[in-house]
Amino acid sequence: MATTSIILVVEDNSTEQYILKLLIQKFDYDVHVVASGEEALAALGLAKYAAILMDISLPGIDGYECTKRIRRMELESGRRTPVIALTARTENTAHDAAKKAGMDDFLSKPFEPEELRKTLLRYVYDPSQPNLKTLSPLPSADSEPSKKDIQ
Repeated sequence: MATTSIILVVEDNSTEQYILKLLIQKFDYDVHVVASGEEALAALGLAKYAAILMDISLPGIDGYECTKRIRRMELESGRRTPVIALTARTENTAHDAAKKAGMDDFLSKPFEPEELRKTLLRYVYDPSQPNLKTLSPLPSADSEPSKKDIQ
């Protein structure tokens, strides 16, 4: 099956960029990776994304502010892109701030690849174009990126 959806990853850590890109590609999605909120806003002016994985702690514009700006841009376009927060913060205030900024969901680092798969399935899955790689859990293997890799 050809990939049909592009996921935007906004993450400043190069190791985490690499791991996220590998995982997202395993689920048969295309992926575009940027390292800052400014780059994310520019990318949104050039392409439509099925979802955005947004790190909260970014240089310059942080993930909260970037999401607020995305939501303002979407008011003009009428399109709403799911934004999933990625953060090592686990306290309730971080969850509340993510919701207040307009984020749709929250993945706490480190997370299991299966958590990412289920989150993408929830927000990106299109029943008219079933993505069989996303419907099936990843097989357990020592070669798979592990939870400790995504911190």
